[in-house]
Amino acid sequence: MGALLQCSTIHFKEDGLLISCNQMSAEYLFMTDKLYDISYDTGDKVIQCGRHNDIFKLWLQWRSKGTEGFGKHMDHLMELAEYEVKRIKQQSDKFYLIMEPECVNVSFWYIPKRLRGVPHDAKKEQELAKICPIIKSRMMQSGTLMVGYQPDDRRPNFFRSIISSIAVTEADVDFMLNEIDRLGQDL
Repeated sequence: MGALLQCSTIHFKEDGLLISCNQMSAEYLFMTDKLYDISYDTGDKVIQCGRHNDIFKLWLQWRSKGTEGFGKHMDHLMELAEYEVKRIKQQSDKFYLIMEPECVNVSFWYIPKRLRGVPHDAKKEQELAKICPIIKSRMMQSGTLMVGYQPDDRRPNFFRSIISSIAVTEADVDFMLNEIDRLGQDL
């Protein structure tokens, strides 16, 4: 939605799930011997400890865009993620889509020239994983991109593009993919 992190909320169906996962019970912050009902001390129930959601900022955004505006915003972001997937598939010699995205996160590997045409297996994935930090470093040094990479429980490092700005265009997606390719030409 383009809201700041402090505006974020998370909702669970199971009562008490977040507090059971998040509770630090930091006695120096949340003393249990207070002379009032300590259930009002919500710091141990929120993700950022004593920082509560800045809902006013989200309210202002909602007032500005409206429900329809937020819907258009999200549709635009989803369409850009779909466009990115399409472009990755069109360049399957250079990029490997890890999974079909369910939201605006697109996960992929860049395939350097030396690995193009090599059968995709665990050994190739280990090689592709080594490419991510090098390209990320080159992104930062050149100042052209900031795309993160990470592993998950089944795969080593891969790029994870997250489109969250309403200002992003298809041309920006094309630039990102072209720039990753440019930065990885010699790998």
